[in-house]
Order: sequence, then C-alpha cells, then structure tokens
Amino acid sequence: MGFRTRINWGVFGIFGLLITGFIIAGFLVSPDAETDDGHPLNIFFFVMAGMFMLSIGGVLAWATLSNRRRERIENTWYDAQAEILEYGETGTYINNQPKIRFRLHVNSPVHPPCEVVHKQVIPLSALSKLEVGKVIMVKVNPEDPEDILLV
Repeated sequence: MGFRTRINWGVFGIFGLLITGFIIAGFLVSPDAETDDGHPLNIFFFVMAGMFMLSIGGVLAWATLSNRRRERIENTWYDAQAEILEYGETGTYINNQPKIRFRLHVNSPVHPPCEVVHKQVIPLSALSKLEVGKVIMVKVNPEDPEDILLV
C-alpha cells in the first residue's frame, strides 16, 4: 500500500563525511583562530557538526515515524471500496504533486455506507486513473468512518 519512505544512505554517507570533516577541523584549527566576526573558529566547526547531526537525526526520525504510521494503518485499518463522486484540485502542491479533494461514497465492512470528503496528495502519474464513477480501494479507520486513506 502506498510508498514507504526510503533512506538514501549514500546521501547520509556524504553528510557523515561532512560532519567528520567539521569535527576534525575543530580539533586541528588553532585555538586562537577566529571567524571574520570574532568568534572562535573551532567552536564554529563543532556547532556546524552538531547542526548537521541534528538535521540528519530529524530526517531519520521523520522517516521512521512515517513508516510506522503507514504500517499501523495497513495492519489495523479495514479495506473498503469507495466510489468517486467528484474530485478536483485544491490548489496546493507538495513536491510538485497536487493535493486532490475527493467526494467519495465509502462502503466499509465496519461502518454504514457514508459520503466522505477527503484530501490527499496524489502522484501525477496516478491522475489519469481517476474518473468520476470509478470504484477505488481505501483504508478506513475502524474508529472514525470519515478517516480514510486512498490505497
């Protein structure tokens, strides 16, 4: 179901080399060396290494939490069918992918049939598969019939 967030370890390797370089430079630079605004240069290098480490940690944490959420949805939410009643653009683009507003008629195995308005980012390559009247697969939250995810 959907895409997993995958880590490009080559990019993390490059950042690892950058962090290592900042740490080594922090130890090798003269303690008297200063930046052009008068701050100790070795402290600047250590701070930069720390900032890169925090940003990498943030990306790893986001990817892990995103994948855990997706896995939880796959394991605990129910499969259902939804008929597309209407769809259109919201005007929002995330990474050049449009966020689409759907009006769907959802037939869930645990909830009575209902009409749901749902917004989700859809890859451009999948837009050609959407049409009014088409039945698509969705995942439905067992606790809230209006909380769905297009599969």
